[in-house]
Amino acid sequence: MASRSEIMKQVCTHLYGLVVVDHQGRIVFVEAKYAQLKGWKMEDIIGRDIKEVVSRSRLPTVLETGRPFLGEIFHSEGKPLICNRVPLVKDGVIIGAMSYLVFEGVDKLLYSLEELRSQLSYYKEKLEKHSGIKYSLDDIIGSSNAIVALRSIIRKTAFLDSTVLIQGETGTGKELVAHTLHRESRRAHYPFIKLNCAAIPHELIESELFGYDEGAFTGARRAGKKGKFELAEKGTLFLDEVSQLSLAAQSKLLRALQEKEIERVGGMGSISVNIRIVAATNDDLEDLIKKGTFRPDLYYRLNVIPIKLVPLRERKMDIPLLVEKFIDKYGDQAGLGKVTIAPDAMKIFMKYEWPGNIRELEHTVERAINLCNSSALEPNHFEWLLPKIQRQGKLTAGRGIQEAKAAIEKEIILNALQSTQGNKKKAAELLGIARPLLYQKMLRLDINCENLI
Repeated sequence: MASRSEIMKQVCTHLYGLVVVDHQGRIVFVEAKYAQLKGWKMEDIIGRDIKEVVSRSRLPTVLETGRPFLGEIFHSEGKPLICNRVPLVKDGVIIGAMSYLVFEGVDKLLYSLEELRSQLSYYKEKLEKHSGIKYSLDDIIGSSNAIVALRSIIRKTAFLDSTVLIQGETGTGKELVAHTLHRESRRAHYPFIKLNCAAIPHELIESELFGYDEGAFTGARRAGKKGKFELAEKGTLFLDEVSQLSLAAQSKLLRALQEKEIERVGGMGSISVNIRIVAATNDDLEDLIKKGTFRPDLYYRLNVIPIKLVPLRERKMDIPLLVEKFIDKYGDQAGLGKVTIAPDAMKIFMKYEWPGNIRELEHTVERAINLCNSSALEPNHFEWLLPKIQRQGKLTAGRGIQEAKAAIEKEIILNALQSTQGNKKKAAELLGIARPLLYQKMLRLDINCENLI
């Protein structure tokens, strides 16, 4: 009777073009006929880095991302080949990767395959439009170390099911990152459901998250209603402004994350859920834990994969690329064609600290293009930024980090309220936050609309 190793040896000989590497990308096995075809001697290639032997190999990418690449077509010596590349995983750890070729009957399959790809692209586009996914990796603009690191961690963790906590100031792109994580994940063909925790009254947040059964409360639908957890089944649930959840709602959320099941309001039984949670906040959760307004156990449950977004003032080298993107976007919308920006105007952008981050930068470009109606943006189109640049030095001089941050935040909110003549709803929309959260910030920062000039 053949041993297990003999059986595996026979299996390997029938996987044409089989190449196996360890977790460091070093070759540990090559199928004999394939090595002979390539003119490789086993003693020369075993133990070598795969990139040294096959410079265009994608096995290092499989090791880095943990994602398989299946059914990729390429041509070798004029013949179409299909290559499968998969990671080798043990106890959740990537220990290597392998690739092998599929070549029989490929010519006959190519036409059908292209047809299927076309159909898949069509349905994927429809699904993304229906699910509300608007952003991808291409929308994460910049060449700074912070942005390179951000794109890397998204690629490495998107395919996982672990919870993600995105922290960053207002306007740094937390929702953009959440969309991208979903689009790059294995759950991309399933729903992406968003809940702004600050926009829902505390007494309704539980029914929004977990749904309710018939007769749960006065005014409840006769047939009940699914909550965000059920709507996001097999997909991603994005909890924006998670710091605004009440302690009672935090407790229920913690149980749902631990048990992977929920109970509807007024329901009698548990419902199993299979979703990935991505949470976001612009608050310092560790500070809220000290104040007793956020549960430490929920923080640790959410903070499995932390992503901290760097404010724009700390990566100013990305400003020209972002400005170029926004100029193209709003120039096209205004029908101006190609719009340029003068070097002296860009210098103004580089001096300003952008407390509202990317959102403020985008609104600034949009405002200039719409008001000047010109295909060339000059320094005079941004003169209104100069007093802000002068004030920002006074705001931060001689102050601690937290005090300076609060002063800048107050300045941003006051600017938004003045721009909207005190209309809090429009100001919240301009700031990209929920109206209840704006009220909380105004109360904390002692902002009174009656005192606006």
